[in-house]
Amino acid sequence: MKLACNAPLREKGSLSAIRRRLDLAWKRLFRHSQWNIGILPFPAGSLVRPGAYSDAAIEWFPLDNRKRFLADPFGLMRDGKVHVLCEDFVYRSGKGSICSITYSDHRFTNEPESAIDLPVHMSYPFLVEADGEIYCIPETSRADEVALYQAVEFPRKWRKAAVLLEHFRGVDPTVFRHDGRWWLMCTKKGSGANSRLWIWHASGLRGPWMPHARNPVKTDVCSARPGGAPFVHEGVLYRPAQDCSRTYGGRIVIQRVTALTPTEFAEEPVTAIEASPESPFPLGRHTLTPVGDMVLIDGHREVFIWDSLRYFLKIWARDLWTKLRTGRSKFEETPTA
Repeated sequence: MKLACNAPLREKGSLSAIRRRLDLAWKRLFRHSQWNIGILPFPAGSLVRPGAYSDAAIEWFPLDNRKRFLADPFGLMRDGKVHVLCEDFVYRSGKGSICSITYSDHRFTNEPESAIDLPVHMSYPFLVEADGEIYCIPETSRADEVALYQAVEFPRKWRKAAVLLEHFRGVDPTVFRHDGRWWLMCTKKGSGANSRLWIWHASGLRGPWMPHARNPVKTDVCSARPGGAPFVHEGVLYRPAQDCSRTYGGRIVIQRVTALTPTEFAEEPVTAIEASPESPFPLGRHTLTPVGDMVLIDGHREVFIWDSLRYFLKIWARDLWTKLRTGRSKFEETPTA
């Protein structure tokens, strides 16, 4: 199936450039992304059929304030309950950590509770089970590594167990077992974060991890960046990927993986998961994760958030002071999700 990649056309001329700058300034000051997590009450395999996805079926977490957003949900089923780990981004601090939420009897049953918190921004808490243990590989790109955390008391107590990739600022690290090997897929923080896919492989979860012979294996803003947990349906491996061609977190494209070896990689799109204009979170989807017979998903909207404006003005003033003193900018954008 051929899916159209909605790559944006480049505007020309100084007036267009000014318009883009003004639009960006308006959004940074007065329109802020607020993500939220939800659950689709049917198995991931059903989504590979074009047209099977229904945005109206999502049961959203009751996010009733503008102090935080929740994104990147991953989960495990235990005792009939879904234990969800996700990013908990607090606007006042401008930093994300990992929190735990329980889903049971068709509803989320508790407020977010802290699970893993580091001095650096965290997101995308990918969950893996291996050798009777539960592990989490969160994104910690600002720590310049991809690290493995082991559950001490799942889901709220963890310890750092290993570093899988050193000196690599992995974005959305996705780890899974396929055809007798472990695979690690991610992009790299920087200009290729939304467009260049990197792969490593290993015989065991803790490594050593070997780079794919063709790294980066793919350059495509429409389907490179990981967008959740891969899954197998009717013997075929599928990989959720982000389509960031029009905007970050625009939609999810489910890819059918047709070749995955230490020297080969190929995939093709089968369907896209897009937000409905009628949804309470109508502006995008960027993480899709199977758990049991359900699917965890997220979405976002734009609202005015005072804490986000205050944080932006604080780092802008700090950056201005740095420029005045040193002539160099240390400005770093607020994490998006």
